[in-house]
Amino acid sequence: MQSDRNHAVLLATQFMSEGNGGIAEVARMTAKSLAGRFPTRALACQEREDFQFGAVAIRAYQNSRPRFVAGFALASLHATHIVHDFVGTARAQRFALGGGKRHAVWAHGIEVWGEPRPEHAEALRRSDLVLVNSAYTIERAARALSGARNVQLCRLGTTHDIVPEFVGISDGPPTVLLLGRIDPKFPKGHDLLVSIWPRVVSAVPDARLMFVGGGPALADAREIAARSRVAASIDVVGFAPADQIDAIWRRASVMAMPSLGEGFGLVFIEAMRRGVPVIASRADAGQEINVDGVTGFNIAHDKPEQWADAIISLLRDWDAAARLGAAGHAHWRDEYRFSAFDRRLQAAMSGFLDN
Repeated sequence: MQSDRNHAVLLATQFMSEGNGGIAEVARMTAKSLAGRFPTRALACQEREDFQFGAVAIRAYQNSRPRFVAGFALASLHATHIVHDFVGTARAQRFALGGGKRHAVWAHGIEVWGEPRPEHAEALRRSDLVLVNSAYTIERAARALSGARNVQLCRLGTTHDIVPEFVGISDGPPTVLLLGRIDPKFPKGHDLLVSIWPRVVSAVPDARLMFVGGGPALADAREIAARSRVAASIDVVGFAPADQIDAIWRRASVMAMPSLGEGFGLVFIEAMRRGVPVIASRADAGQEINVDGVTGFNIAHDKPEQWADAIISLLRDWDAAARLGAAGHAHWRDEYRFSAFDRRLQAAMSGFLDN
């Protein structure tokens, strides 16, 4: 993909600010990659205020879909290429003005798995390029992607190449961290970890379990934690601002997420960047990112006793946990830094942006 200053790229998104979930993070790294080569601007339907992200000016629409669609239509007049952050946003493409603009869309996970909504399937069919974040999602989204013209795998990365000031596992109390949004029915596995925590504490009496992240089921997570007979060893922190995240990772001995719906799992590569071993689920794409036995362990979601055993083994053996964490950091450095993602995105979008 060569730089062409005659190109003008429009990125249409829900959110672009930090802390708004994985789709927003992918939009940010996409914007950073594109802006390094082409004039790029972005629209964000649900942001409250306009702001700047690097070289990209972002226009906010205060969660007004009519205003967003009108703004998109006007901005499309001045764009040569359009990129949508996910299939929901891509529905706005039919309002693009100025002729048949080439457009791409990201497909992330559960929104395209299984039987897709008709409007999502139509958005994928109409796109000139569909970017998919993992081979697992390509497999699970086979029905939705069956009519797409150009599907390209592009695994994600972090938004930068910066090595944290501290890399490695905590030298404090042995602590299991789950950092992620807390949604109803606990698709990231908060309830599973609470259910096995008495067994973990019996084996490792000073062990701590820490949930960090907001979401509509935060109160439910606090309730199930409070009901546990080892509630005193469970910390439900809730949302943590960006300036607290480094300190939270410094407390982690293990990052565990027995999830069911990760199309990629950016938190896994963030754990690797920090040198923290990962325990991921075999029920979603976490198993594709985490290298079993090398950067951590991948365990079946319906085997809670195996989750307990893996956690206990790592909390008891600091050296083993540190070795897995170091291997994870090397894996991030080789495969999941921003520069690695940038190269993958260039290759995936070459045909799309060369025209």
